[in-house]
Amino acid sequence: MRYFTTTDVSQSIRKAFGGYTHILVNRGYTTFKPVFFRSASIADLPVYVWAWWDRASDGQLGKWRDTGGVLLDRYTYSDRAGPADVLVFVECPMTMDRLTCSHANTAEYTVIPVPHTWRVHEECIDLRTPRVEDLRTIRSACRGRRLTDEQLESETGIPRQRVTYMRKSLKPVEEWELRPRLAPGAPGLVPAWDWIGSGRTEQKKEAREEGHKQWHGRIVREDHEAQLRRLYGQV
Repeated sequence: MRYFTTTDVSQSIRKAFGGYTHILVNRGYTTFKPVFFRSASIADLPVYVWAWWDRASDGQLGKWRDTGGVLLDRYTYSDRAGPADVLVFVECPMTMDRLTCSHANTAEYTVIPVPHTWRVHEECIDLRTPRVEDLRTIRSACRGRRLTDEQLESETGIPRQRVTYMRKSLKPVEEWELRPRLAPGAPGLVPAWDWIGSGRTEQKKEAREEGHKQWHGRIVREDHEAQLRRLYGQV
């Protein structure tokens, strides 16, 4: 695989589209202060937007495969989209695993953006490998109790944004407390609504295995349900 760097993602996408038909753009973000890519900067190109978990976007993927163009993949790993000529990242990957998995089906080359400063990436690496002092503070605060991000911030003094990001590395158990509000009218949401019932508390893993995870997000957005996320476990 050939790798190129860029300081102008939009220009790199345009250059790739000028020479090839199927351009895949990894529009996933893993830093806690991402610089979001402005898709309006390539609005004159045939752009499609897709995410593997959003079944409603499958039509976009199909059109891109059939006719070519630029596919914006909203996930952090882009190996599910299928064959592409060129892969362009909008954010420099934090790991080699993300890089190599994403270009598994790329034929020509991969473009990696170079940020104006590496400060955010360095902070993210520090949070993914927390200091011993921070781990001790978190352990002392948790002690097997269920804590929300807000409570953990209050008891440790570590800003919530950092606590939330560190959670990915600490591998705690995330628990959802689900409370019904207003029954949805969309038929597709009824199974998830019935599963919630009068209210329940489930681990995130259990909710995912039940197949209701994507519907819960929509239910929450439409204000049919109050969802509280809590963390518990030992560090």
